Amino acid sequence: MPTKIALIAGATGAIGSALAKELCSDYDWTVYGLSRNKPTQAINGVRYLQVDLSDKDQCHQQLMELSDVTHVYYCGRATHAEQVLESAEDNLLLLRNLVTAIEAVANIQHVHLVQGGKYYGVHIGPFPTPAVEEQPRAPVPNFNYEQQDYLASQAKNWTWTSSRPNTLVHYSPHNARNLVSSLGVYASLCKALGSSLDFPGPEGAYHSVTQVTSIDVLARGIKWMSTTESCANQGFNITNTDVFRWSTIWPLLASAFDMTPGSVRPMKLADLMSNRQQTWADICRNNSLQQTDLDQVANWGYLDATLVRDWDEILCHNKVRRLGFHDWDNSVEKIISVLSQYQKHAFLPGRA
Repeated sequence: MPTKIALIAGATGAIGSALAKELCSDYDWTVYGLSRNKPTQAINGVRYLQVDLSDKDQCHQQLMELSDVTHVYYCGRATHAEQVLESAEDNLLLLRNLVTAIEAVANIQHVHLVQGGKYYGVHIGPFPTPAVEEQPRAPVPNFNYEQQDYLASQAKNWTWTSSRPNTLVHYSPHNARNLVSSLGVYASLCKALGSSLDFPGPEGAYHSVTQVTSIDVLARGIKWMSTTESCANQGFNITNTDVFRWSTIWPLLASAFDMTPGSVRPMKLADLMSNRQQTWADICRNNSLQQTDLDQVANWGYLDATLVRDWDEILCHNKVRRLGFHDWDNSVEKIISVLSQYQKHAFLPGRA
């Protein structure tokens, strides 16, 4: 008999889906999933509800029967453009509506908030590394701060935690805001255009040290911290624990497509690649790939924002290890492995 009842907001997104799979694999859990739209690929064991979290009245109406919920997981984000500061007001509204609605009907035990490296300002410029969870906040508007402060102020009869992964690595063929698929589409287009695989960011970004988080590691970390008493009312960095440089992985990416690694050639992919739909259609046809639109498999603004960072991105993982979470992953191997999944399932062309 399940003893924990999870409510996952953003259940059809990459993080929410990974967390739902992790919890559903454990007989101790029952899982409700919230999303704006019906899932394209439902996860066995999840009861889905369609809710617009920006609508306070709808939240209360749709959640009024979920009186058995014990754990709330907020994996959502307000709609936003790339390379701009995300609205603190819009993001806080979604979380507040969710918590207010479920608090009114259920005796919840815990609320978990998914944050990320943006908590430290990784998207803005250089920051103190390795970043530790309790270091001073960056003096810039940040929706992560507003949301965490809200949970801390509301947590009277329940506890909260937050997870802070860095750039995520995951196989999500229906999610274009994806590091691996966007890199794979970029390489495929370069090859089709007769180009070498140039690194499109600045020289400093090619050689800076960076970190990523495998989404399955994140899902296990979220489950762990939300059910471990010593983690209550704190934030935690969750990464693969290793670091790498793009200069190390770039030749491996080129090899996966039978290409020659090019030079460092800064360019804005959002300007240069977004109009390559016909080229992409030709690639799909010539390689017997699944027919997808370019914007279904690549997000150029996201890739530009990720590859432009000429500063180190290192999050300290000592805190989670000290409290008992020891999961890790090999980041370079994971990126190449996920890339192979896209090729195997005919979302990207393979080697000739």
